[in-house]
Amino acid sequence: MKRGVWLGLLLLMVAALYIRLHYVLEAEYPPLEWDQLEYTKTAIQLLEKGIFAYRDTVPNSLVTPGFPLLLAAVFSLTGHEQLEPALMVVRIMNCFISLGAIVFLFLIGKRLFNPLTGLIAGAFAAVYPSYVWSTSLILTEVPFLTVFTGLLYMQVRIIQDNKWRDHLWMGALLGLCVLIRPNILPLAVVPYMFLWVKAKKIDAAYGLLAAASFACMMMPWWIRNWMTFHSFIFIAKGEAGNPFLGGTDPYFRGTIDWDHIDKDNQFAEGMRRIKEGLAQEPLLWMKWMTIGKLLVFFKTMWVGPYPFSVPAWYANALTQLHTFLIAAGSIAMIIFSFRKPSVQYLTVAFLLFLGVHMVFIPVDRYLYGMLPFLMLSSAYLITQVIYLLHSAWTTSLLQRRGL
Repeated sequence: MKRGVWLGLLLLMVAALYIRLHYVLEAEYPPLEWDQLEYTKTAIQLLEKGIFAYRDTVPNSLVTPGFPLLLAAVFSLTGHEQLEPALMVVRIMNCFISLGAIVFLFLIGKRLFNPLTGLIAGAFAAVYPSYVWSTSLILTEVPFLTVFTGLLYMQVRIIQDNKWRDHLWMGALLGLCVLIRPNILPLAVVPYMFLWVKAKKIDAAYGLLAAASFACMMMPWWIRNWMTFHSFIFIAKGEAGNPFLGGTDPYFRGTIDWDHIDKDNQFAEGMRRIKEGLAQEPLLWMKWMTIGKLLVFFKTMWVGPYPFSVPAWYANALTQLHTFLIAAGSIAMIIFSFRKPSVQYLTVAFLLFLGVHMVFIPVDRYLYGMLPFLMLSSAYLITQVIYLLHSAWTTSLLQRRGL
């Protein structure tokens, strides 16, 4: 059984790698723009001038340095005078990095439920179109997802085993994750919430160990910011208000005059818009802040031109897979959260992560990091249906034989 499970995982990895490499090597790439261009410029500027600056030529801390440093490392090896070959190396590297998320999803499913659940969740990740298309992009998504699922795996180990090394690894992975995409920071409390509920106490030494490990990962960034700006900058500073302010435009009606926004007071402007909106059009704003944003997150997939690179029937199947994951994952969380601690963990972490994103502008791209929870809960629902059908079939067979 164990050999069959690991063989299944190996075959799944091979299939996932083939799907990704086939797309990356066959796709056509337009000139870089938006975030892809800015990350690339940041990495090149860091190599050439030693200046870390996003969308600028003077030092700033608009974004955390994880992904630009990864790009700079690749460019230092490949050179960047001929940029496209260097970018292709990054894309191919993404294909291999993305396999880590599949492995961690399998390990999480295996630990929380059973190996079959892990394999099914891994299979979802292997073919889900956003996870394939993102390997062709010069963006944070691929390395983030692998580190993030590694973080979730260590959280599961903490809840189940509570070993000191698990806290150490979780702190390190949390720091690495924040250096790539900081929006996962609130999830740090989740395993300690479950430990408190289970034992009504938390070992302070373990918590401090995780915090110290996190601090060690963040320390170079903190020191750089202190030496450059003479102030402590915990994560990033300068543009964090934009996503929040952007989320205060109900149904994207273009009600924000960006040309006249004070860049230093974007958060305050967002709060003012919310208060004013709730006072003048309460139904519209309450609907937007709840159902409206949810629909934007879950209704469509972040897939770019990927569906046009595959047969129509396969593209349609992927659309159905997306719908299934949203529906089945949600149903599984609702049904099993009341009596299955493993599903409770997925539900709490998912709702916390979703809640963080609900504060900001809703775009389908942000669903990327929420999908592992839906994939795992959907896979668990499938295994429960399989076991139920197998039990019913076995019972029926025994009854027919008069046993």
